[in-house]
Amino acid sequence: MSSAKNVSLPALLKTNPSFDCSESKEVTRGPRAWVRMPFQAETIAPGAVEVRGQNNGLTTMQVHAVLDDGTILSSSFSEQQVIESWQPKGRYGLTVPGTEHPEIRSRIEQVYVTIDNPPALNSVMSTELASKKKWDDLKLPISVMFAILCGMAIMPLLYNLFFYGALRYSFMLWHSMMIAATVAYTFSSSGLIFIAFPETSLITKMLLNHWTLAIGFAASGFFLVRFVEQGKIAPWLQTVILASAMLPVFVTAFVMQFDGGYNDHARAYYHASFLPAFFLVLYVMVHALRRGSKAIWFQVAGWTPIILFGLDRVARGMDLYVGWTVLDYGLYFALVMETIILALGVAHRILRLRQQNESILRKQVELTLLADTDGLTMMNNRRSFEREFARNLHDHRYSHLAIIDIDFFKQVNDRYGHEIGDEVLRVVGRELEATRHFAARIGGEEFTLLLKVDSRDNRKKFPANTLTEICETLIRAVHDRVPEIQEPVTFSVGVAAIARRASLRSVMATADRRLYDAKNNGRNQVVWIDISEASPSKPTGTASI
Repeated sequence: MSSAKNVSLPALLKTNPSFDCSESKEVTRGPRAWVRMPFQAETIAPGAVEVRGQNNGLTTMQVHAVLDDGTILSSSFSEQQVIESWQPKGRYGLTVPGTEHPEIRSRIEQVYVTIDNPPALNSVMSTELASKKKWDDLKLPISVMFAILCGMAIMPLLYNLFFYGALRYSFMLWHSMMIAATVAYTFSSSGLIFIAFPETSLITKMLLNHWTLAIGFAASGFFLVRFVEQGKIAPWLQTVILASAMLPVFVTAFVMQFDGGYNDHARAYYHASFLPAFFLVLYVMVHALRRGSKAIWFQVAGWTPIILFGLDRVARGMDLYVGWTVLDYGLYFALVMETIILALGVAHRILRLRQQNESILRKQVELTLLADTDGLTMMNNRRSFEREFARNLHDHRYSHLAIIDIDFFKQVNDRYGHEIGDEVLRVVGRELEATRHFAARIGGEEFTLLLKVDSRDNRKKFPANTLTEICETLIRAVHDRVPEIQEPVTFSVGVAAIARRASLRSVMATADRRLYDAKNNGRNQVVWIDISEASPSKPTGTASI
């Protein structure tokens, strides 16, 4: 029942009050709520007895013990004293006066508790009597358990932050925010906050509980959209997910305007705001699985227990029923297990993304090679040759350009067949690739060489002698590796120097003109200067092979 704040217990008893034991919200309508509990000494362990209940948002309280002769023993507690009496899992423990003395304890018949400005029905209905020694002994191990749970959740947070610097996947940040909110919620709602910050008010604690849960819930929506593979969640559904995930944040900001956010209606609105996302996530899991998502299995494993415990928490938060507070421990364990499961999911997703990226890079390399490689000889093609020449305008690594043409190659194809001709091209390509110069096939039986700048001691015989040696090597290689050809396969070469600002077209034109001179001058030779007309003797600027 409820009353005005100035009503004392003797005055209340004179009115022969009727206590409502149902789960009606009417018991919290007044500024002071009253709870009456029969004192059954034989059901509680010997020693001091305490009143236990949820401490969220509480202010001042009183505990009264009524003896068998009508004597009333009373204790008043300020908000700070209620805070100091905290117990794990957001509860308080206030000693019932007289229970420290066995002779008085045995005479207690009724215990009355007053709660000033109770924030919700649950604050009244969760009140119970329990052994003080039992819960004092459990305070340390339960606190240690919650501290361990926080520590277990923090490890994936450090893992995410460490790898995000290198990988830059956005879902890692959202998962980190989820973990941070989970740790903050567990730290606050479990009561560990009073160990680190003893001056924290119960209202601050309750605000922190509300906001951390709402923020973590919102982050989970963004995480879900970013984490699941592309195309596995329909675009319209992604928008609905984000909207439903943000709903608790907006509702929390709104309901805090009503009496500090602690009246029955505000509390009901807050808890109800989680319901759309709960049911939507269940649908999304089925939706993504049907589309073949692998990543969604981690959400199924991590979030299904949270949704089940969360539905219970929402029902109790909306005061639909009182329920069992032991389920709160299940929610804490589910939250921590979800953090660990999703950390494994993040690691798995990173591995899959890395494999996909490596596959894409391999394909890009393959496509680049195909674009820059001659399909028959597997050496550089004209495209890569032109790019290398352009690069040489800045690097100046090459001093001459040579065009090498296989003499009478059409006769080789006509006499021995195209397979033999192709093998000749492959042999020539391999030998040119083995030199220290840049080699490319630019079409048909024509090849190019970009000759690297030689040392000062060899410049007198460079490039003619160098190309002569290369052509001799080519002739021997074709003779040894293509034995089907009876006669020697020779080569004609035109050479042009690469001036610093010369264009590819001008240098190629010069080399091609000199190749033409080599052909007209009897083939099987290297020409490195212009020849106006062939003379009976070997012209200057030619070298026979």
